[in-house]
Amino acid sequence: MPLRLNLLAEAQAEEELRRRDPVKRGIMIGIGLVILVLLWAGFLQFRIMRKQSQISEIEVSLALQSKNFKKITQNQKDLNALNWRLRELERYSTNRFLWGNLLNALQKCTVPGVQLTRFLSEQTHFAIEEIKPKTNNETGRVIAGKPGECIEKIRLQFDASDASAAPGDQVGNYKAALANSDYFRRLLGKTNEIALRNLGAPMVDGGGKTVVLFTLDCRVPEKTTLSQ
Repeated sequence: MPLRLNLLAEAQAEEELRRRDPVKRGIMIGIGLVILVLLWAGFLQFRIMRKQSQISEIEVSLALQSKNFKKITQNQKDLNALNWRLRELERYSTNRFLWGNLLNALQKCTVPGVQLTRFLSEQTHFAIEEIKPKTNNETGRVIAGKPGECIEKIRLQFDASDASAAPGDQVGNYKAALANSDYFRRLLGKTNEIALRNLGAPMVDGGGKTVVLFTLDCRVPEKTTLSQ
């Protein structure tokens, strides 16, 4: 039986040991892990860049929305101010004092022997400045403000002469005629009344008639409107 000798057995054994060397395998595994880490880092970097791009888009959108919000807020403020002025103008046009109605009522209030010689009116407006809200330094509480106001005051004066058969007797009747007229009842309300301010002594006028001069006056209820 022939005997076979493997002259390369020792070299093959050394090569097999070299292939199975744990250090080499460790190095290969390490290289693989490094590659995986690099790939994972690249993936994370890609996601970061994508998120940053999305954040930039969101910031641009927020800046645009903020600009639009400020514009809308200012437009709303201007609209509120315009609506306020329109309401005040409408209230002024409907509630303003109409002198023609007063003069028309006066010519309907007549008493025999009494003549209205002079009519005086005094219309004044008082402005009250706005009180702006402020913060209490000690408590930090905000103290509410108060809008400005405009107060309208009207005073009416009627100078007349009584030349009736008994001068002076018709003064009360003329006063009652004014007070009981529908116009003056609505105008003065329940709290204001026509008052006798002056009653002169009987005197002879230029025509030789005996007359009594007297003065009536009244105040129209105050009206308050907001000012801006």
